[in-house]
Amino acid sequence: MNASAYDLGPRALRVYTAVKERIVTGEWAVDTKIPSHTDLASTYGVAPLTVRQVLARLEQDGLVSREQGRGTFVRRPKEPAVLIVEDEPEVAELLTVHVRSAGVRPLVAHTVAEAHAILQGGHDIQLVLSDVRLPNAQDGIDLIRSIRRRHPDLPVAAVTAFPGDLIDLLGTPESPVLILPKPFRAAQVREALRMALKAG
Repeated sequence: MNASAYDLGPRALRVYTAVKERIVTGEWAVDTKIPSHTDLASTYGVAPLTVRQVLARLEQDGLVSREQGRGTFVRRPKEPAVLIVEDEPEVAELLTVHVRSAGVRPLVAHTVAEAHAILQGGHDIQLVLSDVRLPNAQDGIDLIRSIRRRHPDLPVAAVTAFPGDLIDLLGTPESPVLILPKPFRAAQVREALRMALKAG
C-alpha cells in the first residue's frame, strides 16, 4: 500500500521503469552497488534531483537500500506474504497449504502476540487470515480491531465458524473486509487471496 510509482513525473517514471527493469531482470544482482545518482542522471539525461526521487521510490518499494557514505545497493525484493492467525494447528496447516499453492508465502501465528510480532517484522504482508476465537472471541476481535486501526490499508479476512462473534465490528472501520466461514472451501481461500493480491 505504498504510493504508486505513477505518482512520479514523466521523466522520473521513465528512469524508474528503466532502473527497476535492470534490477528485476537480474542485470544488477542483489548486493550490487548501482551507479551514483549523478552517473544515473547523465546516463538517462535527467537532473540529479529526478534520480534522487527515483531512488527514494525504489527504496520505498524495497528494491534498493541507500547507505550513507557507501552508495545505493540492490536489495532482494520482499516476497508478498499472507499472515495466518490460527490457534488450531490442523486448520493453520490447511490454510498454509492453500496460501502456498497460490504462490504466496504463508506466515503463521498461533497466538495474538505472535501475530503482532510478525506484523512488526517488516514483511510485505498483503492479507491477514485470522481466526476469531483465539481461544476467546474477544481475543480475535481485539486483534482484528488493532490491525484495522494500525494498518488501515491491510485487508483482514476473519475465518470463523461463529460469524455472530463479529456483530459489534460489522459496519465499523474495524470490520474485517471478508468473512470466511468454517469449514471453508479451497475456492473461497483462493478468491480471498486473488482479491487481496490484486488490490495490493
